[in-house]
Amino acid sequence: MAPGFQTFLIAALIIAISYSVIILLITRGWFRLGYFRSNSPVPPATTVSIIIPARNESLTIKRCLAGLLEQDFPKGLTEIILVDDHSEDQTHQIMSELSGETKEVKIVILSLTHSTGKKAAIRLAMKFATGSFILCTDADCLHPAGWVSEMVRFFETKDPVFVSGPVLLTSGGNIFGRFQEFEFLSLVASGAGSIGAEMPIMCNGANLGFSAEAYGRLNGDAMKSGISSGDDIFLMLGFKEVFGPSRVSFVKSRNAIVRAEAKRTMAGFIRQRLRWVSKSRAYRDPFLILSAISVMLMNTCIFLTAIAGIFNGLYFRLALGLIVLKTIADYPLLISFSRFAGIKNAGWIIPVLEPFVVLITTFTAFAGNLFRNSWKGRKIY
Repeated sequence: MAPGFQTFLIAALIIAISYSVIILLITRGWFRLGYFRSNSPVPPATTVSIIIPARNESLTIKRCLAGLLEQDFPKGLTEIILVDDHSEDQTHQIMSELSGETKEVKIVILSLTHSTGKKAAIRLAMKFATGSFILCTDADCLHPAGWVSEMVRFFETKDPVFVSGPVLLTSGGNIFGRFQEFEFLSLVASGAGSIGAEMPIMCNGANLGFSAEAYGRLNGDAMKSGISSGDDIFLMLGFKEVFGPSRVSFVKSRNAIVRAEAKRTMAGFIRQRLRWVSKSRAYRDPFLILSAISVMLMNTCIFLTAIAGIFNGLYFRLALGLIVLKTIADYPLLISFSRFAGIKNAGWIIPVLEPFVVLITTFTAFAGNLFRNSWKGRKIY
């Protein structure tokens, strides 16, 4: 065995063990989360403000708002705040038309003027929100009829200051969609498990809530307005910093699942992932940084080893061993979350998609930090 390969093997094993330990902690956190079942006979008393930032969402905003108006939560306790982020299509017009069609739920329409982006939209909405519990979601999402009730019941029962909820992608059944579904599932599962381990590293802005009173006590610019992406994660970390990780929770309930559509093109998918990666330079949380580095190193190590394996069989066998080890480490968390989400055939799909996850993760990890990206016609900074 060549000395160069021995050195590489030792480094690869250290990376693989570190990765496996972190995934083990996250998996343990997921299993520590108890299933939440809302069965209280007492009517809810919490007032709720639902914030929906929207930019160029004319194709989806009507469907999203229709689902929110059909919630089984008391309409007198609900207000919906729509924030138009300089849309260049018919989004604002559709918002206005929809708001005039119902009087049961208070609908507030706001528009950003001098500022842009989802973070600015949330800050603006919070100036007008009257609910004691704030729910944030995206304009391209679908919500089950019991979503608001489930999130509110959890808030009333568990007394968190920040609540993360499950988000799934609707794949449409094609291969590319299925890949996105499971790649995204791994992110949501990791976020849920990290919250269960009281080391929160991830959540999704399509399904989160927080205490309005606690929001007013956050330190400074909690969402880091200088970074385009990351409104959800930085907001969660802001609550963690002030109130501690035990007050950050995940709703492990199927009734709380919000669904979004998978990207239709590879270009759209890559741009989205590059946008998400771009915020990593602003991370300050130790476990989040350690986790991000570990994931990047593990995937990069497998990728580079596979490339070297084209020229040397030893590296090829090592690459196979590493991806098998990664699959074994990932499998318990992903299969358990898949069952929770009601996804079928996960058992064989997970190992089949692992190589593609390695490739995409390696590419976006480097490209997202090296190149400037755009999203909805705007440069990412």
